[in-house]
Amino acid sequence: MKKIFLVVLYKTLIQDSKTCQFIKSSDLLCDEDNTVYIWDNSPTNINTESQVFSFFKFSNVIFKHTPENVSLAKVYNTVIREYSSYDAIQIFDQDSYIEINNYNDYFTQLLIQQDDINVFLPKIYSGDSLYSPGLFFIKGFHFRKLSDGINKHRLYTAITSGMFLRLKWILENNLSFNEELQLYCIDTDFICKCRVLDSSFFVMGVDFYHDLSEENLSINEKKERRRLQIDGTKKIYKDNIFCFVLVKLYEFLLKVFRRL
Repeated sequence: MKKIFLVVLYKTLIQDSKTCQFIKSSDLLCDEDNTVYIWDNSPTNINTESQVFSFFKFSNVIFKHTPENVSLAKVYNTVIREYSSYDAIQIFDQDSYIEINNYNDYFTQLLIQQDDINVFLPKIYSGDSLYSPGLFFIKGFHFRKLSDGINKHRLYTAITSGMFLRLKWILENNLSFNEELQLYCIDTDFICKCRVLDSSFFVMGVDFYHDLSEENLSINEKKERRRLQIDGTKKIYKDNIFCFVLVKLYEFLLKVFRRL
C-alpha cells in the first residue's frame, strides 16, 4: 500500500513540530512504500531541505517551501494530483499530539480490511472535549455518542488534520478542496462534498490532541474568527438558496446578540 503523509508547517522549525516528532518516532519511516511530504508555508526559509532530510533520516521525504503562503486548499489539491497513483493520503497540521503504536501497520490493515470505506477520521480532542468528527448544518455541533469503526450520518463533518483519504475514490469523483476558501471551512466544504456521495466514514482508534479552544482569544479575535467562519459557510451554501438564507439569518442573530 503506497501512502503519502502530508505535513503543512508555518513559522515552525521541523524539530519543534509535534507532528514531525511523532512521524520520526513512528513506524511510518520503516515502510519504503510511504512518502513524507513536508510543505513549509513560512515567509522565510527557517527549514531547509538538508535539515529536513537530516531530521527524518528517511529516503522518501519531499520538502517544498512556498514563502507566499499558499492556501491550504491548493496545497492539498496539489499533493493529491502529484501522488494520484498512491493508495491513500493523510493530511496533518504541525502540532498534533498523537497516541498510537504500530501506526503504519494500523493504516495498512484499515485500507485492506475496509475496502468499501473512503474517508477515515481520527478522534480529535481539545482538552477533554471531542471536536472531530462532528456534525455540521449551518453551524457545527458535537456528536453525543460516537463509536470507533464504521459510522453513517448525512450531516457529519471533520477537521482536516488527521484525515485519511482513499485517493482513487477522491480522483474518480473529481473531489477537491475549495481554493476560494483561504482558511476557515475548507474541511467542512470538502466533507460536505464527500457525504453527498457517501455518508459513511470510519472512526479510527487513533486519538489526536490539539488546542482548539478560544479561551486565550480576545473578544475581537473571537468575533473575527466567527466572521470568517460565517463567510466560509456562505460560500459552501452559495448554490443552495434555502441554506444560504438560514446562514444569513444565523449571521443576523449573532449580530443582534453582539457575538459578531
